[in-house]
Amino acid sequence: MLKGNRIGCLLLASALVFILSVPTLAAPATVKKSVEALSGGNYLIKLVVTASKAGIYGFEIKDPKGTIVDVFAPKGWCILSDGEIGIARGGAPIAAGKSLEFAIYATSGDAQFVWTFFGAMEQIGKPEVL
Repeated sequence: MLKGNRIGCLLLASALVFILSVPTLAAPATVKKSVEALSGGNYLIKLVVTASKAGIYGFEIKDPKGTIVDVFAPKGWCILSDGEIGIARGGAPIAAGKSLEFAIYATSGDAQFVWTFFGAMEQIGKPEVL
């Protein structure tokens, strides 16, 4: 009976650790991408960034193929790009559950972006392809 109680306690403790760690493993934001073909072989890529956690003050997108031609941010935000890396920063953070839409003109519609999100003073989570 004592051995069964130990195993039960160990399983319960493991389950609690897992449940408590799930929010920290979740991505700080979700990104929905829509692509529209334009004349001249370029594409308009709309990215809707929705914060999963409060306080997304900025982000970095990397495009290993260097397909970014131009970038546009919503009011209150600024985004700059050199073709491979785009850096965005806002005057007010994206609150949890809120969304902002960014537009990217690119030479390829199937660009894969590596995202890194930032809080007020630190990186949030690990970079990931979204």
